[in-house]
Amino acid sequence: MRKHAGILWIIMLLVCLGGWQQGHAAFDLSLAQQISEQLWERLLLGGPPPLRVAGESLRSEHLVAQFYTQRLFWPAWSSATGLVPQVESLLQALREAEVEGLRPRDYHLARVESLRTEVFQAQRPEAPGQAAKLAQLDLLLTDAMLAYGSHLLYGRLTPRASSVMFDTSPETVNLVHVLRQGLETNRLAEVFQSLLPRHADYAKLRKALGKYRQTPGSEGRVRQILQNMERWRWLPQELGQRYVMVDVIGYTLDVMEREQSVLNMRVVVGKPSWPTPVLSSAMSHVVLSPDWRVPPNIASRELLPILRANPGYLAQNNMRLISGSRIIDPRSVNWSSMSTKHFPYSLRQEPGPRNPLGTVKFLFPNRFQVYLHDTSSRRLFAQTERALSHGCIRVERPTDLAEYALRGVISRERIVAGMGQRTSRTVSLAEPLPTYIVYRTVLVKEDGSLQFRPDIYGYDERQARETS
Repeated sequence: MRKHAGILWIIMLLVCLGGWQQGHAAFDLSLAQQISEQLWERLLLGGPPPLRVAGESLRSEHLVAQFYTQRLFWPAWSSATGLVPQVESLLQALREAEVEGLRPRDYHLARVESLRTEVFQAQRPEAPGQAAKLAQLDLLLTDAMLAYGSHLLYGRLTPRASSVMFDTSPETVNLVHVLRQGLETNRLAEVFQSLLPRHADYAKLRKALGKYRQTPGSEGRVRQILQNMERWRWLPQELGQRYVMVDVIGYTLDVMEREQSVLNMRVVVGKPSWPTPVLSSAMSHVVLSPDWRVPPNIASRELLPILRANPGYLAQNNMRLISGSRIIDPRSVNWSSMSTKHFPYSLRQEPGPRNPLGTVKFLFPNRFQVYLHDTSSRRLFAQTERALSHGCIRVERPTDLAEYALRGVISRERIVAGMGQRTSRTVSLAEPLPTYIVYRTVLVKEDGSLQFRPDIYGYDERQARETS
């Protein structure tokens, strides 16, 4: 209780000194003390996470604690006469969460409305148990808004915790600051709307969602739109003035400037058993005349059977067998003793016409170690369905893409000369070029109509299970 008295004394002192905002000055101090003490006890003495309030588990407990610590545990949603008017607009936003493809039940809506009814029925702020109910409402409303803001900005599903292959560096937004700003300016709705994806395609999907929800027999289409809206939330709010976008399901790459394509080409993407990851990164380097460091899983699963039958395969294809820093003679290896679980070598194919990376590759950091590259199998671009690679993306017009990426660094002539060498050369871009690999099973066409496309990797189905 001594700690409680200390906190309450600070609150009383601040009120007496006029340090609180005008909205707090009119608050009934005794009720404020009771609610504040309830908040303090629940957050600091509430036991191990997850903290449960009125039968509900808090989704953003650490942010809730941060929010109230900054307020010295002063209530956010109550005034001298009860709940503040902002609560109604907040609840209306949560009721309409479905418009954004989200679920109102994820934000304590039923329990909050039940508690609000109980508070209104009591009529008098000093009624027994009123402070406890108002404290519960405060905590649930704050947690609801922080969770809602997080879902608008980042999505319901954490990509790295998902079975969907995804890599991104999420934007760092202080959601506690966002909530405080909305409260202080009395513009909660506008502040939280600012967290939505700003790309026109997201707004068009949102509009289409409302239409298909009103169309009988369209449940499958609705689910497909929902998963695509979720994946838009995984990307940065602003894609940039210029960027590279690879459309996995469309088998295309576009270089975009101010939302207009200035360079378009076909691509080959990963087969369903070796899917291309969905990611957000930035191209940093171009490698001319690259060698190919064979991924360990390809070496052990696909090349090992060939080497057992023909150890000369490596020499025939300008490849090297490496152990540590030493080049090993393939004829000295007992290949029959090697297996997918025991393959202590690495393989490297030197630059040249048989190299599967072709004459150039484009690097951008990602945990899957995929990249864009040329290919020696150019006939594949003539196929309609081009999910044929081991995860990396083969590009149809590698010279044009290299010229664009390296503009202001080296000329096209020097690029072409570097692409025909027997040794590799790595060239840094003048500035990083945002690069997005997207998986769109619903495409918004230029006329605003939707094209529903096959879910070649089964990502929609996986997301639906993980967010159910």
